[in-house]
Amino acid sequence: MTIDDLKNFVVLYQTRNVSDAAVELLMTQSALSKRIHAMENELDAKLISTKNKRHLTITESGEVFFRYAETILTQYDMLTNELSEYRELKKGTLNIGSIPVLSPYGIMDKLNRFMTDYPQINIRLQELEGNELLEKLQTNQLDLGILRSVQTSLLNKSQFHFIDIYRDELKIIMAANHPLAKKQKIAMKDLTDTDVVVLSPGSGIYERVGKLYQQAGFTPNIRFTTTHIETLIGSLENSQRITFLFEKSAQSFLNDGFVMRSLDPPVYNDLQLVFPQGKLTQVGKRFVNYLIKDHPLS
Repeated sequence: MTIDDLKNFVVLYQTRNVSDAAVELLMTQSALSKRIHAMENELDAKLISTKNKRHLTITESGEVFFRYAETILTQYDMLTNELSEYRELKKGTLNIGSIPVLSPYGIMDKLNRFMTDYPQINIRLQELEGNELLEKLQTNQLDLGILRSVQTSLLNKSQFHFIDIYRDELKIIMAANHPLAKKQKIAMKDLTDTDVVVLSPGSGIYERVGKLYQQAGFTPNIRFTTTHIETLIGSLENSQRITFLFEKSAQSFLNDGFVMRSLDPPVYNDLQLVFPQGKLTQVGKRFVNYLIKDHPLS
């Protein structure tokens, strides 16, 4: 007796007609009848009665057999699905795009552990600016994206799934001897005549800062932009310039010569894991669970 035999009987049970069941199973009536008779001989039990030529009857033994057949087929489907997932995990490829935040937020550590636990999975990681990352997500060139909610707000909410993985505060960074360093919190109005350096468009910070100035009713005096935080911080030394960075991203670049101050009111943003609705592979699902495990929203 085979899995196909069990499936044949379930279809016959449901249709109660050999002709209809044969059509659904894409086999001849004769072939189906032979398989049912072979099962009855193997089980030494009568499963169906065909005394009524128009409508067969399921015997008591057939009812018992049907219940077990359904259970076995359900377990078999679970088995094949799990084995399929396992095969995919052993040889899958995962395309990940991220803004340059992997190390400060501990994501690189988790990615390294994931690659150790699943050495057969091919990880293709691209660190990109926000605009390019969004484009690659929208054109299905990436399985997953890691970027800030100020950037993901540009994506269609019905087409993507969003998971918050870290909440960070936007801070003002300046030299320790800057006049504003005496304040513990800084309002936008305090920055009216202050020179600003900032990360380039597409960083998420550039866009967020622009919105803050717009809401405050004046235009920022942006002296230059760069894609590198280290360059940004270096430009503040012994100057009256300020910059805006998220706290976690900035910490590793600062020393005693610089201070961080909160905005008044404070501004927060979420780092998010983003992927297309309904298109995540088993490899992708495993990575998502790996990334968010024991990683509470801060």
